[in-house]
Amino acid sequence: MKFIFLAVLCICLCVTVIDAQSPPPPIAEKRPHSLSRHGINWTDDYHWLRNREDPSVLTHLKAENQYTDTVLAPLNSLRGKIVAELKTRVIGEDISVPYRKGDWLYYSRDIEGKDHSLLCRKPYPEGPETILLDLNERAGTSDGYTFGGAAISPNGNLYAWKENTNGTDRYTIHIKDLTTGKILPDQISDTAFAESPVWALDNQTLFYTEADATERSCRVKRHTLGTNPTDNPIVYEDHDTTFQVAIGATKSERFMRLTSRSKDTMETSLIPLDQPDAKPILVAPRRTGIRYALSDTDQHWFILSSENAINGSIFRAPLDQPTRANWTEILPGNETISYGSVEAFTNHVILEARKDGIPGLYILDPANPSQPRWFTAPSPGSWFSTENTPHFQSTFQRISYETLLQPYTVSELDLTTGNIKPVKQKASPPGYDSSKYRVEQTHAPAKDGTLIPIWLLLPKNHPTDGTGAILIDGYGAYGSPNDPWFNSNLFSLLDRGIGFAIAQIRGGGELGRRWYEAGKLAHKQTTFDDFIACAEHLIQQKYTSKENLCGYGGSAGGLLVGAVINQQPDLFRAFIADVPFVDVLNTMLDPTIPLTTSEYDEWGNPSATLETFNRIRAYSPYDNIKPQNYPSLLVLAGLNDSRVPYWEAAKWVAKLRATKTDQNPLLLQVDLDTGHSGSSGRYSFLERVALQYTFLIEALGRDKN
Repeated sequence: MKFIFLAVLCICLCVTVIDAQSPPPPIAEKRPHSLSRHGINWTDDYHWLRNREDPSVLTHLKAENQYTDTVLAPLNSLRGKIVAELKTRVIGEDISVPYRKGDWLYYSRDIEGKDHSLLCRKPYPEGPETILLDLNERAGTSDGYTFGGAAISPNGNLYAWKENTNGTDRYTIHIKDLTTGKILPDQISDTAFAESPVWALDNQTLFYTEADATERSCRVKRHTLGTNPTDNPIVYEDHDTTFQVAIGATKSERFMRLTSRSKDTMETSLIPLDQPDAKPILVAPRRTGIRYALSDTDQHWFILSSENAINGSIFRAPLDQPTRANWTEILPGNETISYGSVEAFTNHVILEARKDGIPGLYILDPANPSQPRWFTAPSPGSWFSTENTPHFQSTFQRISYETLLQPYTVSELDLTTGNIKPVKQKASPPGYDSSKYRVEQTHAPAKDGTLIPIWLLLPKNHPTDGTGAILIDGYGAYGSPNDPWFNSNLFSLLDRGIGFAIAQIRGGGELGRRWYEAGKLAHKQTTFDDFIACAEHLIQQKYTSKENLCGYGGSAGGLLVGAVINQQPDLFRAFIADVPFVDVLNTMLDPTIPLTTSEYDEWGNPSATLETFNRIRAYSPYDNIKPQNYPSLLVLAGLNDSRVPYWEAAKWVAKLRATKTDQNPLLLQVDLDTGHSGSSGRYSFLERVALQYTFLIEALGRDKN
């Protein structure tokens, strides 16, 4: 999630004025396509843009890109200046904190001027470095190259990793023999994007997930080295199209967890990794609305389950009897504490959680489970996470945290004493001076009186009379928290008088499961109302004004963009929609589209009932475009995006152009070589960031120096 949120924050811009000499925009042809459901008939004029095999589709997308390039060309000088600024803030030479697994220390290393990392290891505690992979070599000239995770065999001799070169969600697994440096002929294509493969203890067997035609991770397969991957047997398959399958080894490496889950329901089976041919052992059968996860210590299983508490409670079971009949609750649920995950070491259990909305973790001592110890970041307003600490006998847990003003910091939390030892703080960008900025938190009253948290990163001298500019970011979906974090790119905006705000609206998970459920399904309108309330609050409190307020949303946050500008278009000067999910009704009516069926628990199934159909139709951005003035808009998409297909953005822009009554800029940029997250290179990505920041600065009339 952090990677996806990085993309969200980094690509924000608004445009308000198009040069009088700009060419006319591309006008998409109307080709009426009749649709019908529940006795309701309607016409979609731009349905044809879904057919990427139609040559006129690519012609139209290229025309949109050319139009955007031409309109923005007069600002290329400013863009170049911002590119240079952003590059000065990149820490060229850097190394991650090594983590121990078996007899080795693993880490990544960045090289000045290179887009991608070197993945390395060295013997524990000291020894010469071995480069496992140079991701620059693997990427070649591909902007869409994506490293999809890796797994080291138990004996440390084999390295299996996933990658693709086009930004899609289909990956290929390769395996490298680290004793010879050779890549084995075993090559497994079309694996799912969800997670890394898992090795069995025999160092010969590899488990992985495979997707169906809709990109739903639906089955687990087993590969034996040296055999033909086309003959790999199916270990497990879930035929319920609302569920997705994931795998992962426990920290002890004794078991593989095989989890099948929807947005609301989960079940897990176990495979002993010393018996790779064994049938999965079901821990507890799925029950609608019940979610659980488990991890093993030396003697017990510890289970996090929602069956007795919406935010989760903790159970324990004997190591050889993990099934539901043998669970005993040891830590009841709490309305103010929302548990997120459970991981176990030999003699300690780690519970990631949010306490009164603050992210942190509990250390649970198996000998005294009723008295867990709470730990969080030392600074308020932090992004907080556990870090990879795979050594089962470890006496510490790695944690990381950062704030809007403090770079990423890694520490070690002693599991016995509770002492926290800083290990590394990422270097501050050259020239960075935190005293030039300030952080504030405020709360916006929602329609129902609920206070919605807003975090603000502002120039030190940000005015209090409404003349200050603000870019407000929102998401509000899937229970994903939108926490503050350090993004050095933003200082190119702050130094030109543009503040940044994070709206922690309902539909996200900032304040637990109830906060999430208050903004999903039948309550989705609450998400949009909360964001509007946050914008109005910033205006009322004189942080900004309608003329100086811009908004941003990406992916499911793009749905937020589209709904808000339909419902209250005069509240913003400009808006950015990044890979936006805006054709909600049509997408959710089509089960052949990737992710549709697995999203029913988030939005609803409009094919199932007229009530759900009408509810989604009432807010679907594409279906609610009307003749009115809209803010200036920049819309971004990726041709190879299988999560939110390019045509959602293309159709939305085409219909907006044909319907809106203003002359404000409406720009579409479709990356023809990448997918959902855009370019993966840390330098190449900055070109796109700079282009977008340039137009935000221009739109708001801010300092170009």
